[in-house]
Order: sequence, then structure tokens, then C-alpha cells
Amino acid sequence: MNIEERLKDFFESRQNKVLLALVFLLLIPAVTKDFYILTILIFANIFAVYGASWDILAGFTGIFSFGQAFFFGTAGYISALLNVKMGLPVWASIPLGGASGVIIGLVFGLPSLRLKGPYFTITSLLFPTTVAGFIYMFPGVSGGDAGIYGLDSIVSTGDTATNIAVTYVASLVMMVGSIFVLIRIASSRFGLIFRSIRDNEEIAETTGINTTKYKFLAFAISGLFAGLAGAFQAHFLMSISPFIFNPFYSLNPMLYAALGGVGTIFGSVGGAFIMAILNEALRSIAQFRVLVSAIVMILVFRFLPEGLFRRVGMRFQFRLGVWGEIKKLRRKSHNGTTS
Repeated sequence: MNIEERLKDFFESRQNKVLLALVFLLLIPAVTKDFYILTILIFANIFAVYGASWDILAGFTGIFSFGQAFFFGTAGYISALLNVKMGLPVWASIPLGGASGVIIGLVFGLPSLRLKGPYFTITSLLFPTTVAGFIYMFPGVSGGDAGIYGLDSIVSTGDTATNIAVTYVASLVMMVGSIFVLIRIASSRFGLIFRSIRDNEEIAETTGINTTKYKFLAFAISGLFAGLAGAFQAHFLMSISPFIFNPFYSLNPMLYAALGGVGTIFGSVGGAFIMAILNEALRSIAQFRVLVSAIVMILVFRFLPEGLFRRVGMRFQFRLGVWGEIKKLRRKSHNGTTS
């Protein structure tokens, strides 16, 4: 086998493509330590996890929620309180904030036992608003309208360039680890059960699946990773305010997943990076960001319902996240049937 054939085989492997992408992302701080560029990429990594947390709930389980900011913001506040009020270090407050997302997710899932479809979707809008109301009611604890500030930063070495570079690497590790775990979950037996509930909950129940248990599991998983992203952002910004519960924050993860490809997990990464860059491009007209995001979502659902990155994958015949695993399973099943 000559060099050209070896290179072709190398680049055709999905694992190698992912590896090259990771190496490229890891080498960015070696190329530039520009604070502005790395800040955009850090937000992209945070948003990728946030979008994927919504995708496991809506794209796989079929539970369409407009209240994802409830997970993201509440876990961020808990992490902030643990750090500022109780003095816990960053390495403890962020994981505990993420872990609190599990309980938050279970609380969020309670209405789904009684409410279905659009009724639950509308109710989910109330959760972030309710938490924001409690924040305003108890300013002594929550900081009220000003929020909580003075959080410890992710890294504090005294050198700004080093701090932002290490923070970027930390956000990248969080993103890669979270996406990997979510893809493994979605590709496992749990993911298959989630999809069966999404496609037809009644039929899933007749096959013996405890749909209530698995819906709560989906809420817990979604809350965990949305909470982890929210806690990380709170420490990165070193502050958090009730604005985190703005409906815009619940719209964002839906947009990231829809843009990349709902039901792929990995598509949220591409969608988050595109929107992070677009948001910065729209900084001069910040008052129109929500409008632009809404227009982008409408265009995506109208012309790219399968998502931009899934469409690219279909065009160039490479696998994307869980979508590729499903295609592989279908191919094996078909070969077994024909043989």
C-alpha cells in the first residue's frame, strides 16, 4: 500500500477525523492566546454541551421543552452560592452544580407525568420565570437584580494570557467528555428506549417499558449536562444574574441542536460554534440578536429540517454522531436479513 492509499484510508476513518479535529482544537492556544478569540471558543464549548443536553431530551425522547434555562441557570446559581457563600473551590462547586442539575431535572420532569405534548411545552416556560421570581424575592441570598458576583475564576495564575488559554482547554475537555458520554448513552440500549418513547409512547408501554422511569432518566441526564455547562459559565464570567432565565437562554440550545441536526448530539457542537461566531458578528446590533436567532431557526426548520451538518454528512457520505451508529446498525440488520 503506497502513501496516497494510506492517507486516504486514514482520512476516511471517522475516529481519525475526530482525532484530527481534537488535535486542531487543542493546538489553538499554541497558535494564539488572543483573549477575544479564545473567549468566543470557550462560549462555543459551553453552548455545545448546553445544546446537546436539550437534544437528548427533545431529539431522542421527544420531550420538547422551552425551559432548558431552568437547568442551566439554577445549577449556575447553586454553583455560585457554593463558591461565594460556602467557600467551596471551583473544582468542587462546578461538579456539584452539575450534579444538582440531576435533581433539578427530576423536579422539571414531574409535570410530564400529567401533561403531554404542547401542554407540557407551555408549562415548561414557567419554570425559569418562577426561579427568577424567587431570586427577586430573596435578594439577601440570591443577590436580587444584581445577581451574585465575585466567583472564583476557572484558573487564576496571575497571567491573563495563561488563564484564558488554560480555561479554554478546560472548557474543551468538558465539551469533549460530555459529548462523548451523551453519544454513548444515545447509542446504547437507553438511547433505543428513549427513541421508542419519542416515536410512540403507548406502544413502548405495551412492550413492557416503564416509560415514566426512562423519561425521568432523560430529564436527569439533560439536567446534569445543562447544569454542568451553566456552572462552568458562571465561574468563567465570575458572576451570574437573573438574566440567565431569560427566554432567549431557553431558545439557544434548541437553535444549536436544530442547526447542527436534532437527534445527533454531535450536531450541537457545530451549531454552537456557528451561533457563537454569529452572535459576535451581531454584537453591534445586540438588540436584534433574538430576532436574528428566530429567523435562523425558522429558515433551518423550513429548508434544512434534518440540520446543516446532517445534510453535509449525507452529501459527502460520512457519519455524524449517533446518526452514523443508527445507519451502521440498520446496515448490519439488512445484511443479516438478506443472507
